[in-house]
Amino acid sequence: MSRRLLPFACVTAGIFASVFLFAGRAAASGEGLKHETFDHDPGWEGKNNRVKPTNRPAVVQDFGFSQTHFASATDGEIGGRVARASELAYYAKDIGKRTLDEPLSASGTFALTESTASGGLFFGFFRAEQVGGGGRPVGSLGIDMDGEKHGARIAVRLITAKNQSCGTFATPFIPGHYRPTPIRNDGTRYAWTLAYDPQANGGNGRFTFSLRSDAHSPDELSGQAGLSSAYKDEALRRFPHTTEFAVDLPAGFKQQGTVFDHFGLMNMMKAGGHMKIYFGGLTCLGHAEDLGKDPGWAAAGNRSSYQAKDVGGAHDFGFSDTNIAGGAAAGEVGGTFWRNDWWGWYGDRVGHLTLANRLEAHGRVKLVVGAPDSDMCFGWFHPGDTDAAPDKAGPFVGVHIGGPTRVGHYFLPACTIDPENRRVPKHGPLLQLGKSQEWSLVYDPAANGGSGALTATLDGESAVLDLPSRHAGPRSDAVLDHFGVFSTGPGGQIVKIYFDDLQYTTAIGGPESPSRPK
Repeated sequence: MSRRLLPFACVTAGIFASVFLFAGRAAASGEGLKHETFDHDPGWEGKNNRVKPTNRPAVVQDFGFSQTHFASATDGEIGGRVARASELAYYAKDIGKRTLDEPLSASGTFALTESTASGGLFFGFFRAEQVGGGGRPVGSLGIDMDGEKHGARIAVRLITAKNQSCGTFATPFIPGHYRPTPIRNDGTRYAWTLAYDPQANGGNGRFTFSLRSDAHSPDELSGQAGLSSAYKDEALRRFPHTTEFAVDLPAGFKQQGTVFDHFGLMNMMKAGGHMKIYFGGLTCLGHAEDLGKDPGWAAAGNRSSYQAKDVGGAHDFGFSDTNIAGGAAAGEVGGTFWRNDWWGWYGDRVGHLTLANRLEAHGRVKLVVGAPDSDMCFGWFHPGDTDAAPDKAGPFVGVHIGGPTRVGHYFLPACTIDPENRRVPKHGPLLQLGKSQEWSLVYDPAANGGSGALTATLDGESAVLDLPSRHAGPRSDAVLDHFGVFSTGPGGQIVKIYFDDLQYTTAIGGPESPSRPK
């Protein structure tokens, strides 16, 4: 299926993040296709692609069954110290295999007794098999809690097996303006309910959530205390005037193969702070849980101490002797790409190419982790000497991988000539987590009436980006002298992705490229 997008849309900061660049290695003479199978290290150039953390903080997980009664009226509950870390940790009841075709329900109480900046945890239904570093658990339905020094905030979300999301904040949250933490960390008890009805919303499904506490004043719970009038009306729509929330699943979410096999407590899988929290009075799927004694639930990493392995912002990508993307043999390019203040790149020097050249690339790709607010880019670019990545500063012709959390990660054709001329469509093919996929990328300077067009294709589905005439042909002096992958600017989490069996246009043997970046 082909999706043509005319005209292309300007990229707005924070909405799209760039995707990856490719690389290759075989002998080439003049302009032509180079084939790289990565049977050994190709020796590509790179900068900031292997960042060694100056500090690896200690991670302490200490949660599970507890003979306490912070959240419950009698001794016995689930909880303890939950650290946000890239490595998975959980304590949960095995519930077999449950899908979005079945009703789901749970309820209980919780009490937060300690919180630090950047804490995070999940409680609810989830799939126990998770890839670390992805932040929120893929295949989950329940409570997301973010901690700060003075308390926490809550959202309730569904994340499907295809990493698409829907949900709502249950405490006020106005992105970029207002991030209150009305959930107290003084042991205050809160009562909650969660229910999913697969037949509601015209058969597409709906989940409902409620959150109450008798200890708060209305102003405190709504986050209105000290709130400027500019945002008061929006906060009033959230809490407590609305203590019950309903979220309709978008059409097609039920058909994404989502399976939940556990119910309980899990850490958020990104390096951060910690929280101490307890859950009691639990019911799951209509059954009251007996927590008067240790229920012997399934556990992974919940009682452990270690030095953090994956530190926030530390890029780790380049040649890898793995076989993740699905190539014929071991060897590929990829790894972990963060969105942070220092962008990194890894690529092959391809000589002097411009938008007057026809550019073509093919290969295989596998998205392993696609955390919220994450992206990367690949294609032809010039590294330059600026603090901005090529998708922002240019020049760049390639693919941008990223997108809003509710969608997942698009595979989009993208072109940046300079900071004022950045182009990427709003929609296109979607990468599927954990699946090896075939892709191609073609820039044809003669297409679109001679103005040029860029086509990105993923498993047979295409998106086309038409370029305006001022960017086409020999009038452009934008030189593309590398082909590879790079990270984008600050503001998000990680993409973990791999590429193999690459073919891409080079001009080795042609005119000299601009000076080699330092």
